Amino acid sequence: MSIKGFKGTKVVPKSVFAELPQTYPLSKEQLRFYDANGYLVLKELIDFASLYAFKHRFAQICNGLTKDYYAQIIKDSVLMAKTQKPEEYVNKLQDILYDDVFSQYSENPRLLHVVSQLLGDDITGMHSMFINKPPGTDRHPPHQDMYYFPFRPADKIVGTWTAVDHVSLDNGCLYVVPGSHKANILYPHVNQLISIVLYHGILDEETVAPEERRVHLEMSPGDTVFLHPMLVHGSGPNITTNYRKAISVHYAASSCEYVDVSGTVQEMAAKEVEEIARKKGFNNIKFQDVWKLKSKQVKGVRSNL
Repeated sequence: MSIKGFKGTKVVPKSVFAELPQTYPLSKEQLRFYDANGYLVLKELIDFASLYAFKHRFAQICNGLTKDYYAQIIKDSVLMAKTQKPEEYVNKLQDILYDDVFSQYSENPRLLHVVSQLLGDDITGMHSMFINKPPGTDRHPPHQDMYYFPFRPADKIVGTWTAVDHVSLDNGCLYVVPGSHKANILYPHVNQLISIVLYHGILDEETVAPEERRVHLEMSPGDTVFLHPMLVHGSGPNITTNYRKAISVHYAASSCEYVDVSGTVQEMAAKEVEEIARKKGFNNIKFQDVWKLKSKQVKGVRSNL
């Protein structure tokens, strides 16, 4: 199905995917694996028609073919100096929960059924991205997603990351450090990638994420990994001539509560987020307020978030 946009055509995936079941029950073994390792990969969770629609929507937005979108365009300044083609320097679209195409991912019933088995039935979408990794893109250093989140508890938050293209070691697949969430330590991070904002990485990565402990997740289109927010993970550089696209949302149980991160290892991230918001005209905004504005209830009843 398609809807006429400002320029070109907006491709919207079907709301009900007849070719796939609407539910995805997890086995006790899968639940135990997620609890022990902090991640779980499910094969072919998202259908190809949706993946095509998401890729088409990304190209439409990053090439300026429509004004009808809700997303922040994040660019790689190093790649911008080398090319004038947007797809070769746009790193990601962020805050896509309210886009009528990308929301077909964040509100996919099959995806949410898995999330509800991890978090419960009242679910709030918090952080959302369509990620593009053009040729020449640097690595994403090892980090913890919780570093960016001013809400708790950690066990009631989960990230989803779905491969839109084939994801390999050469084009910068994700890697995880299994079981690293069990330490329950939020490690100090620093900004290690100056070409892209908020690409912070763990300061002592050689100790926390040594090469021999990393498990690389090569994935096919539609494969989806679920990530605990305390899990140490990252991705490698794209050394191929092809793109590596993915779509990702972080969900929280709606009963989660906001916390003050002042004086903690998260303070640097909080200040950067607040500064970015101020540059967009949101004066005197706080870290927690930014997340309230970005979030969206996707299932059940909203309470604290």
